[in-house]
Amino acid sequence: MVTVGEIMTTKVITLTADDFISTAIAKMSDNKMHHIPIVDEKGGYIGMLDYNLLFKRESIPVTTKIKTIMERTPSISSDASIADAARLMIDSGLRALPVLEKNKLKGIVTSTDIVHSVNSIPEVANLTAAEIMSGEPITVTENDDLVEALRKMRSIDETSIPVVNKEGKISGLVNINDISKELWRERGKMRQGEYYRNKSRPTVKDIMASPLTIDGKQSISACMKEMIESEARICTVVNEDMIPEGVISQSDILGEIVKGSSGKTVLVNLSGAKFEDPEVYDKIYSIIEKSAGSIAKFKRMRPMLINIHIEEYSQTGKETKYSVRGKMVTESKTFFSRSWDWNLFKAIKELMEQFEMMVKKNKTYR
Repeated sequence: MVTVGEIMTTKVITLTADDFISTAIAKMSDNKMHHIPIVDEKGGYIGMLDYNLLFKRESIPVTTKIKTIMERTPSISSDASIADAARLMIDSGLRALPVLEKNKLKGIVTSTDIVHSVNSIPEVANLTAAEIMSGEPITVTENDDLVEALRKMRSIDETSIPVVNKEGKISGLVNINDISKELWRERGKMRQGEYYRNKSRPTVKDIMASPLTIDGKQSISACMKEMIESEARICTVVNEDMIPEGVISQSDILGEIVKGSSGKTVLVNLSGAKFEDPEVYDKIYSIIEKSAGSIAKFKRMRPMLINIHIEEYSQTGKETKYSVRGKMVTESKTFFSRSWDWNLFKAIKELMEQFEMMVKKNKTYR
């Protein structure tokens, strides 16, 4: 399999911990980057800055120094396989990894680099869009403002999102780089949100790009060719009426790459709502593990990757309601489901029980 050293970027744009946020934003926007490594005066790697870290802050001056919000990330070696890199990205929730040699930055490998090498893995490249897509895609409308588009991107941990018109048909694509150009202006101490109090508040339609669409019967290889040519990070799967039926993101492709090299391990990726108490995650993983064990008893249905996205809905004076969407990739088939409940753990349990019922319909025990 292809190694990280063969696909990584060696000419890396870096900044120091004492550089300003405004400098990082300008660099990322101008170079269409979503991540930027931070190094010390000797070229030693000390951390990473990305859009997720920037937009987690409700209000932050662009004159803030990078060292206040950067994070130390896992690293990878140049001789590691792309499957190893994909697995580490899924486990850590990152989309870029520094490639280090004795703590010196030798390059950076991103999810885009890995996805662009998918043709070297025939068992992934030959899959159809319908087999790999995430169903029930989250979209924004042309008239939504950029704050709403950003909120939805953050809720699904993605940096691009499809745009639909009033008929629900695909009409565009909006990227976080484009939102960033509007959200952050290099003005002294401007804070996130100030721009939106301006009367000329922009909408998604003002900055969206042309959409990248694909038919569900087309191969991932064909999808990747178009993604590379258009520099897109997601591909929207549409029906004959141009209504979105699913989305193929880089995360979906990473999951398929990992699936082929995961052995007996079940990879679990949680996105969306965040919880401060680690016991919440322990209980979620316990529920998933127990259910995955039951599903694994069926022939060719051993779970290899489970993606779960959690959204919180709070109403004044009422409890929080949880919406849970799931994607389970098994040895032979991919399943999608969703559930709702006022109790998070009940919602997770119901989701996993739905997966079990889907598998039981026409499968026998090993």
